Amino acid sequence: MTQQALIQTLKRESDAILAFGRALAEERDALKRNDFQALSELLSRKVALGQALSRETAAREAQMIALGLRVGEGGLLIGRQVDPTVADAWRKIVFFAHKAKESNEVNGAIVDAHLEFTQEAIQVLRQGGTEPNEMYGRDGKSQNPAAGVQLAAG
Repeated sequence: MTQQALIQTLKRESDAILAFGRALAEERDALKRNDFQALSELLSRKVALGQALSRETAAREAQMIALGLRVGEGGLLIGRQVDPTVADAWRKIVFFAHKAKESNEVNGAIVDAHLEFTQEAIQVLRQGGTEPNEMYGRDGKSQNPAAGVQLAAG
């Protein structure tokens, strides 16, 4: 196992993280547009990208072990002599992974906001009643027509 082979693996892992990050950016845009069709398609793509990333990560970890390298505290690469090119490639991995994590957290916050809004809307429709839906019947029509003052008679 050579450090050159590790550099190539780090590059592939870096590319995989970038692809996943792009998918997260597309997901954020689809969430903002309420484009649920795009979200469905992105989900399967994200699964495939995640699997590819896992394979690259496993390959990199095996190569690092073979070279006597490991990740220390704070994400620093430690072990026997670390080639500067390996260290640079590793810093890119850490940076891209951090950015992808931030993107995923933003997307999660958007989903949480949508979920909270939906739950509040359902609660308003139920108006705190004991039946599942007192405002609308199964046919979607109002069960309790608005009562009010008649403004004109004639």
